[in-house]
Amino acid sequence: MQHGKKIDNQNGTLLMGKHLKTSMDEKVIEYLAIELYKKDPLNVVLNKFMSMQNEEGFSLTKTINKYKQTGKHPDHYNTDGTWKYSGGKQSFEEFIK
Repeated sequence: MQHGKKIDNQNGTLLMGKHLKTSMDEKVIEYLAIELYKKDPLNVVLNKFMSMQNEEGFSLTKTINKYKQTGKHPDHYNTDGTWKYSGGKQSFEEFIK
């Protein structure tokens, strides 16, 4: 496996595959998208990703729309593996300390 790509050992063919996103993957993607949105809501790359008609595009759009409503970063991630934060949630402010 090489960066989400699986190589078939039989003939060396590169097989494209989907991998599961971890809590940390989601947190990184969503936090970076929100920070980019805050700096440049019309960013071409961000808007291109948000317009994709697939799970990634829908998820990113949902994250940005929720941020627009609440003004807060998502906090539902278990990125430390222990759920040591109250209710299993770590606020953005706790994260950036």
